[in-house]
Amino acid sequence: MISRPRGVAELLAAAILFGFMAYLAKQTNASLDGAETALVRFVVGAGVFATGVALRGRPLRVVRRDLLVLRGLLGGIAVLLFFISIAHLPVGTATLLNYTAPIFTTTFSAIFLAEKVPAGSLAALAMASTGVALVVYGQGRALGGGYVWLALGLVSAVTSGAAVTAIRAARRSDGAWEVFGIFCLAGALCTGPFALHAWKWPTSTVWLLLVAVGLLAAAGQLLMTHALIAVEASTAGIISQITVVTAMALGHFLDGEPFREVSLVGAALTVAGVSLVSTGPQKRAMIAR
Repeated sequence: MISRPRGVAELLAAAILFGFMAYLAKQTNASLDGAETALVRFVVGAGVFATGVALRGRPLRVVRRDLLVLRGLLGGIAVLLFFISIAHLPVGTATLLNYTAPIFTTTFSAIFLAEKVPAGSLAALAMASTGVALVVYGQGRALGGGYVWLALGLVSAVTSGAAVTAIRAARRSDGAWEVFGIFCLAGALCTGPFALHAWKWPTSTVWLLLVAVGLLAAAGQLLMTHALIAVEASTAGIISQITVVTAMALGHFLDGEPFREVSLVGAALTVAGVSLVSTGPQKRAMIAR
């Protein structure tokens, strides 16, 4: 069992890593589409998984195959849609939309896991939803359209929220490595047909970016999973929003990505609302990335 301060530090590191992952994924889109980037991300993750299992020296133990497969498929679709939206939107906007997943995790947990949603969480959901509406409106104007891609980014959050609900059910019987391994395998199967259909062979520089995306994603996922043993869900949910801030800052200050004033107000409301939602009853809240 790790200490709480160490767990908080690991969650902070994971959030920042995920922010850099999103930014580097955006850089690959100059020559590749989002599906190809997502496929390589899962293949690298599978390599990390295989290495980790070999070093552990003990076999995997799968109990709920149905839930693991469901989590893997939903998570794979969520990542595919997220990476496609990154290719067509500012990276901060795509990341913000994807990180509204706790809204849908709360909703699906209430429906399928019979968890109660307190009144405070309902108010937070309304705040976050208002923020999302402002972001979509403001960014749609800033980009001169792009509402299809904004909607796609939001759908990635819906499928991510559903995947997290499956994770939370599966983690009652299966370990973190089992969940991570199925996620990588199912993710590769989901993204493979789209990536191979329009495959473009990356340059050496782009290969380095792709490998970095995969390693950052795997490191962030493993750090987060490890830390959640020692840190309560409310703190973890709030810390995860640092990913949104990191991606927004990188995209705006390094690439000059547009962000209107109304979008900034909406982003603040969304981050605050999602953070408050995370203080609700859900445990071990994770985002499928």
